[in-house]
Amino acid sequence: MSVLFKEALNLALKSCETVKETETVELWNALGRVLAEDVVSVKNLPAFNNSAMDGYAFKYEEINFPLKIVKTVFAGDLAEAVLKKGECYKIMTGAKLPSDADTVAQKEICEVNDGYVKIVQNIKKGNAVRLKGEEQKKGTVLLKKGELLTPDRIGLLASQGVFKIEVFKKLKIAVLSTGSELKEPWEEAKEDEIYNINGINIVMLLKNFRFPADYLGALPDSLEQTVEKIAALKDYDLIITSGGISTGDADFVKTAFLKNGLKELFHGVKVKPGHPTMMGIMGKTFVMAMPGNPLAAILNIMFLSMPVILKMQGAENFEFKKITAKNAEELKLKPGRVNIILGNIKDGRFYAYNRGKYGSGMVTPLVNSSYAVLFDEKQSLIKEGEEIKAIRLYCL
Repeated sequence: MSVLFKEALNLALKSCETVKETETVELWNALGRVLAEDVVSVKNLPAFNNSAMDGYAFKYEEINFPLKIVKTVFAGDLAEAVLKKGECYKIMTGAKLPSDADTVAQKEICEVNDGYVKIVQNIKKGNAVRLKGEEQKKGTVLLKKGELLTPDRIGLLASQGVFKIEVFKKLKIAVLSTGSELKEPWEEAKEDEIYNINGINIVMLLKNFRFPADYLGALPDSLEQTVEKIAALKDYDLIITSGGISTGDADFVKTAFLKNGLKELFHGVKVKPGHPTMMGIMGKTFVMAMPGNPLAAILNIMFLSMPVILKMQGAENFEFKKITAKNAEELKLKPGRVNIILGNIKDGRFYAYNRGKYGSGMVTPLVNSSYAVLFDEKQSLIKEGEEIKAIRLYCL
């Protein structure tokens, strides 16, 4: 019996196991990894009061008087305090602010004549000054266990002099297709044979999210051989298949998994595209059996499988970021299932690809779309101008 999309996702998230093993990696290899421990700030950020702009540093109480430039302070200088009454420093961006100055006037609002500076615009005390520890204070938690390491977070670690970090070991993932009629892209296909899109497409999707996977080819249209091949995969953390889980005579992937001890979580999800989707647990291996149709397989891996994979990898947050837009054209949907609609956003308006009319076996709707919207089971009519929440494809 089919289950609701949210029910399937919650059941999978509740049932999956998070990887326990960790390893130490350098920042060069940290992109897309998940932190296995909290990282504590080892120094204040900034480490000292410094200038946010090129300009002139002075005591704020002297803002209304011409100030004599007595010294230029460059980034990296020790910045000893030498000011007397009526004096200022010329200072560069990032340079340490001497202790006898408390404000910086950016050069654009200053007039300079014969070595004296006149500030011609009102500013507040502390203008253009970055205070010691205002961004991060020493001893505070910089990043938490379970955070996904993105370029900005890696940059934050580098700002603390952290170069090696403890992360969860990468999941071991196997990807398989089904069908003797399939030919790989590097093989020659006859008129009545089909090129296997799913194998490379799924592996590339996983790689896009920083999950390397082993592509192990297509399962044969033989129950005995399929049972044997699946039995050899039990050292993998995750197995993802595509095709062979409908009700056709040759669709016996589910049977092969069951013969290998699979405990089924669900088979059939109320979603379009992707109804035949199945998930379960085989010993210590999580199994995700996707539909054979390319569009259905990719969209369900992206929106149903990816949150589960992220949790298995140790991530604490596995929700996609959504942006708000206005629906550009009226959409009619079949209620009772989640409808995944592809499209694009222009000038804050969401345009459904071909008004949502395309098949689950197609490839071009994905190529020509940058966003997807998941409309819930109760929605049957999306009016023009109605607010929607869209997810950027291939992004977390």
